[in-house]
Amino acid sequence: MLKKIVKLIKVIATQFAIAFFFASLFFCMFYFAFKEDIDLIFGLASKITISKSEANDIPITFDSVKKRLANYPNYGKVWAKIIIPDIDIEIKVYQGDNLELIKYGAGHFSGSYFPGEGGTVVIDAHNSIYHFGKLPKLESGAKIIIEADYGTFTYEMTSSNILKAEELDVMPIQDDAEILMLYTCYPISGFGYRYKRYVVYAKLVGAVYEE
Repeated sequence: MLKKIVKLIKVIATQFAIAFFFASLFFCMFYFAFKEDIDLIFGLASKITISKSEANDIPITFDSVKKRLANYPNYGKVWAKIIIPDIDIEIKVYQGDNLELIKYGAGHFSGSYFPGEGGTVVIDAHNSIYHFGKLPKLESGAKIIIEADYGTFTYEMTSSNILKAEELDVMPIQDDAEILMLYTCYPISGFGYRYKRYVVYAKLVGAVYEE
């Protein structure tokens, strides 16, 4: 009797393993076959989804004397748009960068500076082609524009790097020069968790503040 039970368990386990294998294979084939369509859906969602905190917020203003924002955006608020002409990217920037927020756009790391404040500005997004998936195609000298509620800031790409995810756990925030850091998961292709990050660095070359 015991042998029959053991044999039955082995048969069931084998069937589950085979089913899991074919399900995984089907998922991989489906993902690679329709990756662009999936990215398109997420890209459209990022354009039409509105955060609840976007409405009825106090306008964000900049204190030109202190070189700091006079008031800061609430977590989850869209406060800017990032435009990268060379790779045809234009997406919203949310305050905060948890996985829920960056489904719909880019996220600003709360522990970093804001554009115009003179320190490191850190923004990340998913690696779909409608988010930061085309960052590796960007070349030095390319312009990156952030249209914030309180002004427009133009950056020029200086370099790029590929880092391990844990190297960004302690974010290298500087306060002596305004550097923009954009990053996304790397490698770009495929699916699942990525253990590396593709990082683009850019320097501030122009700023126009709203009156």
